[in-house]
Amino acid sequence: MKQQNQWILLMSTSIVSFMSTIDASIVNIAIPKMSRDLNVLNNQAEWIVSVYLVLICVLLLFFGKLSDQIGRVRIFQIGTLIFVLGSLFCGLSVNLPMILGSRVVQALGASMTMATNFSIITDIFPPSRHGLALGVNSSFVQIGNIAGPGVGGLILTWFNWHFIFFVNVPIGIIAYILGHHFFPHTPLQRHQVKIDLPGFLAYAAMVVSFFVMIFWGQVVGFTDLRIVGLLVLTAFLVAGFILIEHRVSEPMIELRVFHNLGFSFGILSAMLVYACGYFNNVIMPFYLQDRLLLSSAAAGVILMAVPLLNIFSAPTGGYIADRIGAEKVSFYALFIFLVPEVIFILVRPQWSIIWLIVGLAMFGTANGAFQNNPMIMGNAAPEFQGIAGSIAALGRNLGMAIGLALATSLLYFGISQQGGKRITTYPDAHPDWFVDGMHFAYQVALGMILVAICLLAVVLKRKKKAE
Repeated sequence: MKQQNQWILLMSTSIVSFMSTIDASIVNIAIPKMSRDLNVLNNQAEWIVSVYLVLICVLLLFFGKLSDQIGRVRIFQIGTLIFVLGSLFCGLSVNLPMILGSRVVQALGASMTMATNFSIITDIFPPSRHGLALGVNSSFVQIGNIAGPGVGGLILTWFNWHFIFFVNVPIGIIAYILGHHFFPHTPLQRHQVKIDLPGFLAYAAMVVSFFVMIFWGQVVGFTDLRIVGLLVLTAFLVAGFILIEHRVSEPMIELRVFHNLGFSFGILSAMLVYACGYFNNVIMPFYLQDRLLLSSAAAGVILMAVPLLNIFSAPTGGYIADRIGAEKVSFYALFIFLVPEVIFILVRPQWSIIWLIVGLAMFGTANGAFQNNPMIMGNAAPEFQGIAGSIAALGRNLGMAIGLALATSLLYFGISQQGGKRITTYPDAHPDWFVDGMHFAYQVALGMILVAICLLAVVLKRKKKAE
């Protein structure tokens, strides 16, 4: 394949990656307006975010396995069209059931593209350029993950929330046309599709049980017997899924892929980083708009410091990763994360806004330099590239969903500690309680980054010993 075509296809897959990822976070800042327009409570409107993330997590491995059998490009292109259609329906929605149904369609398409984009890129580019190519794709994915509140705030300044979804339609169509023209066309092979249905059902039940536990636990408390029961059920489903995967001839996940410590710890560290990124998506818009009393436009501009720096650091990190290894680059990037986390732990409303911008900019720099995709895909054997890409995308979405749940739970726990009672909304009469709750949440985020540093330190030590 010509080098020019490689880069066109990289842009096509990366644009779709950006749209499908940003749609997990961009809705957060629009929830208050959407709840008013749709005449529903805020906690009901939150399902517009949750149903998208949960369904993607359920379907990713299914489409990863299916793409290995009928073709990754075919699944990716069909997924792009379904995602565009879902975006159009979301923009046209006028009530909660309609938009939830549209988000299901959107998530179906997004899971098809997320399950295949990494393996398509590793197929297109030679191994010597995987770091750079995946680094460019990572910049789009990571920007999509962290730019949602900023982009959403800017859109809502001039347009209504429907345009958050409408903007995907023309961009998605262009990406599909580029892919249709430049992707290599292979005839559909007529062979039996083998899907591990018992494994998939156990996995789907496990994911749904886990997220119901997380989101319901935020409402009734995590010590409630019903939540404890869901935790036990999730543990049984995990054990059942592993047992099924060991016994079937065509498992949903070839568990041998996790025997590589670099792959397993790469997934875990990526989940931790994406979870920390979601703390900014959830907490920072509240801090900027409700505590500092900035407009949504001003908040959006400030939050754009993260993706703007990410744009430059991700491809640079990928370029360096091709020379010294993705694990080393990611390990060093984790230390950069420590600076913004400390700023967010200490920042006060009396501080200059410059401190917050510096913290967000450094977070964007570290986030881009963290080369999770090259690290994960580079540690997966060639025969596992398809499912490895799906697991990498699953780790990212699990991290985002866990970050969403953790950020809100920790924030309100910290606020409740200050208030001496259970509080699950912004404390208008005591705004400083919110700041204390924010500091508590970011202390946990700092701890998560330290855990990720320890994981990659083990990987690097073992790699050095093997060499």
